[in-house]
Amino acid sequence: MAANESPVTAPGPGWGRKIPRDERVFLGLIAASLVLMTAVVFGWLAWGDQNVPSTYRYMSPKQFSAEVATFVDRRQAADGRVYVPPGEEAYLAASRYTFYPELVLQANTTYRIWLSAMDVLHGFSLVGGGQNINLELAPNHVTGMNLTVGDPGRYLVVCNEYCGLQHHTMKTFLTVVPAAELERNAVAAGTGEETTPAVGQAGSLEISADPTGALKFDTASLQAEAGTVTIAMKNPSPLPHNVAIKGNGVDVKGKVVLEGGTSTVSADLEPGTYTFYCSVPGHEAAGMKGTLTVS
Repeated sequence: MAANESPVTAPGPGWGRKIPRDERVFLGLIAASLVLMTAVVFGWLAWGDQNVPSTYRYMSPKQFSAEVATFVDRRQAADGRVYVPPGEEAYLAASRYTFYPELVLQANTTYRIWLSAMDVLHGFSLVGGGQNINLELAPNHVTGMNLTVGDPGRYLVVCNEYCGLQHHTMKTFLTVVPAAELERNAVAAGTGEETTPAVGQAGSLEISADPTGALKFDTASLQAEAGTVTIAMKNPSPLPHNVAIKGNGVDVKGKVVLEGGTSTVSADLEPGTYTFYCSVPGHEAAGMKGTLTVS
């Protein structure tokens, strides 16, 4: 403010003078940059090769869990991974703190993969392989992602949305293999045959996962006599769970199952103290475990 100007009196003549030339140039550059950046944003969305063509549909976690379970039962191999032939859609469920199942895909092939979160908000970030894919996954929303995989290898997938204390452990791999290897394992997986240890004999125990989705069993202690001990765990939760036994040189794991499934594990146990737990990453650390006392 000039010395002869006052904030309480009318401005003197010439106060509305034209903007100086250098300021007009500066404002013009700002306007041009704004137009250019807006065009880049819309062009990036419309024509960028980095975009993942996708579609969306509404589906409850329970409904999506049933679709994932059907897909896994049809295509899971003996190594626990799911081999997906070209032309077949794949499914991947995100929950604290895992992606389920682990997918094996054929090299240089395009797949449609359906993804959804089963409990809280999660992220899907594919690292490596020349890909830059980052998606947000929410319960009740299923994303259909078109993905073209490249050369054989293992490509890391991580959760990029904070989802709890074990968030940093939430990862999986997309395994890409040659056509011959996938065909060999996909045929074996497609038989749908599965051997389940019998439940109801001596030394058989039954437990259940928490139906609300909490990471715990319905009991924290079990007792059994020495010999062959079988634990059958029913899973009424929308999250993937299994039951496993470890301790005293023993470490055996049952099959991971989704809602409505039963995971069964058997082991020859000597007297002592063991731990039964869920081996899905992050679940044991969150408290999904208990003590098995064998006498």
